[in-house]
Amino acid sequence: MKTASLLLLAFTLLFSSCSSEKSTQETSEGNKVALVQNLSPKEFQEKSPNGVILDVRTPQEVAQGKLANAVVLDYYQANFLDKAFEIPKDKEIYIYCAVGARSLEAAQLLTQQGYTKVYHLQGGIQAWYQNGLPIE
Repeated sequence: MKTASLLLLAFTLLFSSCSSEKSTQETSEGNKVALVQNLSPKEFQEKSPNGVILDVRTPQEVAQGKLANAVVLDYYQANFLDKAFEIPKDKEIYIYCAVGARSLEAAQLLTQQGYTKVYHLQGGIQAWYQNGLPIE
């Protein structure tokens, strides 16, 4: 019984952490920070024309293909944040990388800097491709 309860708790936490609902988080200083909204490839495709699509992969990765109209901004470059600040904070930002880890880090960094409309492609361009969505 104890094992079943632990499994139920684990599944509940797993699915709630993957939720696409957007909320805020309070920092230790008491400031509210917007959380990143995770989107499936289909949701990302439907919503992303409304904002800036940001590809945070390296040039070598981008050479293999990218989403249409994506702005390329390598997360590993020292000037990443300076370049990101060129995007107005009231714009919706749709961010992706290869499999989702790096873009989630970048998205969280942007929300910490005051961006409130940040959307993340779960699974990255790999999930996009596996769903049969177009890459240029």
